[in-house]
Amino acid sequence: MKKKFAALMVSLMMFAGVGSAYASDVPPAPPVNESMMDGEETAFHTQKLDVLKEFQDELHKINALRVERLGLKTQIVQKQDQILDLTIEARENGDKEALKQAAEVRKQLHKVNAELKVLWKKVAAEKKAFEKAVKDGSDERAQKHIDNTIVLFGKINGKLGQKIGLLDQMIAVLS
Repeated sequence: MKKKFAALMVSLMMFAGVGSAYASDVPPAPPVNESMMDGEETAFHTQKLDVLKEFQDELHKINALRVERLGLKTQIVQKQDQILDLTIEARENGDKEALKQAAEVRKQLHKVNAELKVLWKKVAAEKKAFEKAVKDGSDERAQKHIDNTIVLFGKINGKLGQKIGLLDQMIAVLS
């Protein structure tokens, strides 16, 4: 076994040395034409800048809706934390009636979450369609898709408001 291993190592060392000797004769690759790359990058960035300019107002609306959504999500997390404390307290006190009522409200929350999931899928589809319309150069279709996205974000914020209302109901039940 040792002899086979030694023979294998010797042969590998010999062939590895031969391979590196032949590699030195290969001429270096020609340099990349940087002016071509700069032109392509510039065209891409110019097109992207034009799209940003054209849909600037809509993008501001989307960002404002995003800020609103993040505020709503912050409220949701705070309420969920409060519900956690109240649920633990209700279980320790043996308040089964309050826990049953909270479970009913939680079922309504599941429905709202399912509706939110559907809305998010629609947003993803509209974003893809918007990007395709921009790529194809169809400003009218792109405008339609970005307007639909804004409407969907508004609906999502409305559903998050409903979720906050349901969480408030749970807090009232568990208090």
